[in-house]
Amino acid sequence: MTSPLTEEDTSRILGVLLSEIQGLGMTQAQRIAAAAGINVTEAHWQPFRSTVVHAFNRMDYENRVIVLRILGDSLSENEQVKALLARHGFEYVDGTFIPTAMLDERESRYLPPSSASELAKAMKRLVDGDESGAITSACGAVDNLMQQLYTRPELSSLGDPGASSFSAKVNTATSRLHVFDEMKRDLLALGMTDSDVRVVITETQKATNHAAQMLQTLRRSMGDVHGSKPALRRTAYDAIKWASAICALFEGL
Repeated sequence: MTSPLTEEDTSRILGVLLSEIQGLGMTQAQRIAAAAGINVTEAHWQPFRSTVVHAFNRMDYENRVIVLRILGDSLSENEQVKALLARHGFEYVDGTFIPTAMLDERESRYLPPSSASELAKAMKRLVDGDESGAITSACGAVDNLMQQLYTRPELSSLGDPGASSFSAKVNTATSRLHVFDEMKRDLLALGMTDSDVRVVITETQKATNHAAQMLQTLRRSMGDVHGSKPALRRTAYDAIKWASAICALFEGL
């Protein structure tokens, strides 16, 4: 689940939303406030704002969140609101104000828990401008998962995972855990033709191998938890997404 908003967060978000509501005209602003459960009848902006803030601050936490959600729904397509929220470290997604660092929790249901946590850290570092740190965390998501998988009976005979290269561990794990065999069965069960399934499996295997090789190289050349190595923003983003794709192969196994 997404971490709950703090009291300070709710006040900051309300301030962002009110700053844009004021540009919609008094009638529409009153209508939006009323829909959120705050009745405002004053004819001037300053009483309007102070009335909303006062009523909001008197509410308990649960009702504050409800008010913010209703206001957010009314302004969800407003690009200025999106930009302002982002500058305050939030994004409004499907009725929820999500801290930027936690945005990838939307993907967590498709990832092993440890991978989701490390990829969230990678995205946070990327948003903060630490591209090399983001690459390190993205690679760490895969590497930590491999460390865990190597304790499984199917892989324990291979010994210390630290003795194998990054990409070799990924290829070995997918093979020993029959990841692509299971994928093949699932695709055939959907009614795909044998030839189409062969193409999907073959290309996915190639893509996984290439992605693992790429991450291994990036970790060596650009990865650095201290952010002292130069790295490209788009390359760091690609690393996060490729790492996510690799980890997702093992979700539920």
